[in-house]
Parts: sequence; structure tokens; C-alpha cells
Amino acid sequence: MMMNRKRRKSLLLVLMLSLLLALAPLPSAFSAALWDAGSLTEVYNPAGQTYAYAPAVLREGDAEHLFSCHNAEDGVFKDHIFYTKIVGGAVVESRSVLQAGPSGAWDSFHVCDPAVVAGKFKYGEDGHVYNYAMFYLGNDVDASAHNQIGVAFADTLDGTWVKYPEPIVTHPNDGFWGAGQPSVTSIDGQGWLMLFFTRGDASATAGYRVELRLGDMANPVVGTPLRLTNAGLVRTDGAPDFLNNFDVAYDPSRDRFYAVREMHPYPSGDPSYIAGAQQIVSISGGAVWGGGGEWKVEGTLNAAVTGFARNHNAALLRTPFGTLPQPDRLDVYFTDSSASPDLSGRAEFTYDVWRISAALNNDDPVVETPLPDFESKYFALTKLVENLNTNALELHGAATPKLADRDVWVGYRIYDHEGYLVVAGTAYRDRVAADGSFSIPVEKPALAGDKAARLEVYLLSRKGIPIDSAIRKVEF
Repeated sequence: MMMNRKRRKSLLLVLMLSLLLALAPLPSAFSAALWDAGSLTEVYNPAGQTYAYAPAVLREGDAEHLFSCHNAEDGVFKDHIFYTKIVGGAVVESRSVLQAGPSGAWDSFHVCDPAVVAGKFKYGEDGHVYNYAMFYLGNDVDASAHNQIGVAFADTLDGTWVKYPEPIVTHPNDGFWGAGQPSVTSIDGQGWLMLFFTRGDASATAGYRVELRLGDMANPVVGTPLRLTNAGLVRTDGAPDFLNNFDVAYDPSRDRFYAVREMHPYPSGDPSYIAGAQQIVSISGGAVWGGGGEWKVEGTLNAAVTGFARNHNAALLRTPFGTLPQPDRLDVYFTDSSASPDLSGRAEFTYDVWRISAALNNDDPVVETPLPDFESKYFALTKLVENLNTNALELHGAATPKLADRDVWVGYRIYDHEGYLVVAGTAYRDRVAADGSFSIPVEKPALAGDKAARLEVYLLSRKGIPIDSAIRKVEF
């Protein structure tokens, strides 16, 4: 978008710049998660100068077992892992269940980012078999560095957690972020697991997966980490993104892994260190096992959906074994935060946990706006299609048979009700098919008050010479 506002002019220079901006069109958006706005619910809001974020949630009947990163002392920034039991929407229990280790331990400063899975895990001198494993981030410095991933075991979700003394996923004390933000699914219902995590080192920040065999902790087996692809991930501005801070659940009915992940870039303004939006994505089981593949965008959770300025550190509701409870539904637990100019004090003390649900299917939830009488000599527009989750817009139309399958550019510009240019747009080459139909992506304009704007669509020859144009008022 051009930041300076100009009166509408048909300048050849603008047309030629449009040609140069986009020889290749943006990919068409698609989605399968349709948010239920009425399901938005506050799940846990600790009182006082406390915070709760990075949830991991298992549900049994009407009880939600929520694990979170939480401070234990009012006003003190030191992470514990809390267990919170919620029955019928009411908190019936909330307490610290995992704390930092003693001085000299690898996790002596912070413990955070819990991920819990059911299985059979033999640990201890007596050969006791535990029913649950909790993976967590730990570090030994008062900084966002030297993070590593550890594991603890318990008989019950609300029970006593017993730590394994060494990290399962290690990282050297090299000054970089390290390894953390674990998420886990069970492969065999016993001790064979797939652990997902983020690593930040000198080369990159990226998402990984690693196989673990922890059925007998006298001989734990940690596989070779595999870096997961970034293909298909997009930022809030539509540019390619990278994978980090993500939570995963497996859907056996589709053989796909679903994830909720943070989007970049982070918003400006305080706080500028957490995400404003989360993206729901999925990828084939084969791509997780063998590498490669491409993520499919399923939906976007942002301020337009939640009403919150920051939406960060999210998780998917899972069964105890890390699968989706229902193949036709997603429940996302996420952390909100106040932000400037409405922020007073530390943002962390505004963190609490919310839940929202989405219908999950294999279709594209979209809204189509017909564009009747939007036509000119050589083309006619038919509809404007908006994806409800990604907010992507696509303009559809048809050229006359004379221009069908020709080397023609299709472009657009958007003006506000006063005639000022608000979206410079661009022109796309080779969009007219053999039957004359075409579609192009359109940037949604930021309009004050009135959602109506004047949309201009134009055709150019391959040399950039104007062929035809039309302009009409459109509701965005």
C-alpha cells in the first residue's frame, strides 16, 4: 500500500510500477477451520500480580486439566509450572506442581512450557511405571538463553511429578535461545513418542521433531532431530514465515498433524515481544516422519476474531495421547495480553488463558459478495470472495472472448469515498484463462468508518498499454 495519499490519476508511471511489483501472483488462500465467535470463553485468570500463559490442556468429561507457565509469588517474575483443574467452567484447584531445580541443576532458574502425554514410563530404582510424562523447558540463567527440554513423570494428572535429572533435548551454553517450547504426541500408547520443539541457535530459529523411546528410563533412546519445513507458512503481511512456538495434535482420521503457531512479525508498541496472531496449520503424517511437504493454512486467530490486541502462546485441546478429541472440531487455548495505549504496568500481569472453538472440515469457509453491473467493454466482474479465517480477498471476473487466453495483465486500485488512493494494488500477468475467466488477490483496505470504497479494475497489454478499465463502489 502506498502510504502517501494521492488524488486518483491515470498515470502510465503507476501502471508500469504495478507491472514490476508482481510478476508472480500470491497463492490463493484456503482454510478449513471456521471460528465459533460464541465459544470465546475466559478459562483461567489468576488474581493479583500473577500471570499464566503457554497452556497445555487435556479434557476428561467436564473437567479440564490445564498446565501453564505461572509465577507462584505475587509480583515476582520466576516461572513455575502450575496445574489447574477446571470443572464446569469453575476453577476447583490451582497449584505449583513443578519448580526450578536446586543451584547447579540444568533447570535451576526457570521451568516453563509444559506438554503432557499418557503412556507407560518405567523410572526409578524400584522400576515404578508411571502413566504420564511432562516435557518442559528449563534453564539455569536469568535470561532467555540456554534453554533445554526435560521430562518428569506422574501417576495421575494431578499427582506428584518426579523429574528425570538430565535434559532430554540438550543445547550448549552458547548464548543463544536454545531448545524449548515442547509439544508431544504418542506413537504406540506406551513409551514411543514424537516430540516437537523449537530451537534457536546461530543458524536459525526453527521447528523440529524427534522420536523418543522412554518406556524404560534406565535406557532412554533419543533419535536424531529432524527440522520441519517452513513451506506454506505465511506472515501476517502475506510474506513467507518460519516455524516456532507451536503446539501439535495428531488426527488419525486424516493422517495429519495439526498445529497452532505464532505468526510474525510481532506488533509494534508495548508489548512488542509477543505475537498478535496465531495460525492454525496442518501437514501430512508422511512429511513429519520423512521431512519435506508443505503446511496447509487452516485458519488465523487474531484481534478480528478475539478482540484482543495480543494473542500468543497457544495450544490445542488434545486427548491424553496427543490426538484431536474430535476430527470435526478444534479447541484452541491461547494467552491474551493488554497492549498500549490501554496497558498500565507490566504486560505479563495481564496474561490469562482463553478458549475458542472452530468447526474443522475439508472445505473453504468463505463469503462471496456478488458484483452486479461491474463491467466494461472487455470484461465483467462477478464476485469478491473473502476467506473468513485468513481475511484474504480474491476478485473474480471474465474477459470477453477476444481477450481469452491472451497475454493480458489484470490489475486494481482502491480509493476511499473522497477519491484518495488507499491501496495502490498491482497488476497480474497471465490470469485470463482460455474460457475468459480470471481471479486476482486483492489487499483489503483499511477504511475509517464506512466499509465502502471505490474499486478500479483495469486490463493492460503485455507492453503495459491500457486496454480497458472500470470503477464502482464496493463494500469491503
